[in-house]
Amino acid sequence: MAVAKIKENKRSVILAVLLCALVCYFVATLISIQAKVRAQQNINETLSATYQQKLEENAELEERISNGGDEENMDRIAREEYGYAMPDERVYYDSAE
Repeated sequence: MAVAKIKENKRSVILAVLLCALVCYFVATLISIQAKVRAQQNINETLSATYQQKLEENAELEERISNGGDEENMDRIAREEYGYAMPDERVYYDSAE
């Protein structure tokens, strides 16, 4: 009887240790997965903000393209970006800057 009780106690201890190890493994895995989910959420938020910024830039560029045929806009672009001037116009450059 005493031998059977000792074997039963050993089984109980081994079972308790295995159960504790299994619970610890699941908790560690859960914490690891939660950290990965948080990291992915941060990446998703960053990408979403970048996406919204690109959509706004595209809308602005589409507006510029649609208005690009205007005479005033073409004159402005020619003056500002390419340094062109009208034939009867004198251009003065400020060298003080």
